[in-house]
Amino acid sequence: MTHRMPVVTVRAGSKQHPGRFDVLVRKATEKASNLLEENDRVLVVYEKGCASLYYERDDAAPTPSPANRPS
Repeated sequence: MTHRMPVVTVRAGSKQHPGRFDVLVRKATEKASNLLEENDRVLVVYEKGCASLYYERDDAAPTPSPANRPS
């Protein structure tokens, strides 16, 4: 079975200003920060005029580190 990651697309905005990479980076960074509040990983792939943000969460419960285990 193939695992597909959910994806969100962010666009730079107006087509009159296709060189607005700084706007795209700001929007993608903001969206990635929001996604990281509930997910473990976010991959941002920039394309011309847009960015795709792939995200996922580990389903397994975290294992405690040796320092946190009761004696």
